[in-house]
Amino acid sequence: MNQKSEREENRAMAPIRVIIVDDHVVVRRGLCSMLADAEDVEIVGEASDSGEAIERVMHLYPDILLLDIRMPGMDGLRLLRCLKERLPDLKVIILTNYDDEQFLLEAFRSGAYGYLMKNVGREDLLEALRTTYQGKRMLSPELIDKVLERFVELGRHQVMDQFNLSEKEIELLGLVAEGATNRQIAERLYWSESTVKRKLSDVFEKLDVSDRAQAIAAAVRRGLI
Repeated sequence: MNQKSEREENRAMAPIRVIIVDDHVVVRRGLCSMLADAEDVEIVGEASDSGEAIERVMHLYPDILLLDIRMPGMDGLRLLRCLKERLPDLKVIILTNYDDEQFLLEAFRSGAYGYLMKNVGREDLLEALRTTYQGKRMLSPELIDKVLERFVELGRHQVMDQFNLSEKEIELLGLVAEGATNRQIAERLYWSESTVKRKLSDVFEKLDVSDRAQAIAAAVRRGLI
């Protein structure tokens, strides 16, 4: 067996070394207890704030950091960015109570490998650690819809920019798709009927269509409505 193969085999046999960073001792104790019987996971350290976390990580060089977002002083996302600058290969899983879309996106932009809610069960947490250890991304199932919705919304705005369509024009298309007449659209949008006709003409031109049916088809096909 060559040295490279031996190193890979030793790595495969070694437990996943984890540090837990959370300012609540009850959470840290609970996670330690949850993972205590896992033969392939070893909790090598804990930290209650960013200063302790940096010290533990730089001294112990864990495989994975389980990191809370809300902490005194430097928050988890700033700490994540700081650690990734020093140790680009460090894998970090955010473990938090916050399902806010902005936190989620910022975590992955900052280099997180996973984002889990603190109500995660033992088996799901172990799966996340093992998956992350292999270099794959991990996301709590209940957050997947948020991510997909975000991608859909980003795609929608890209199409709007491409065809120079405003939110009001998208609303107009939605009403057309509902079968609203020009008078009904005028009442809903507080426009005159002449304004509705003019706006429809503008939208038809932008989408390169000639009537309502074609406009609806184009809008649906491109995910605008």
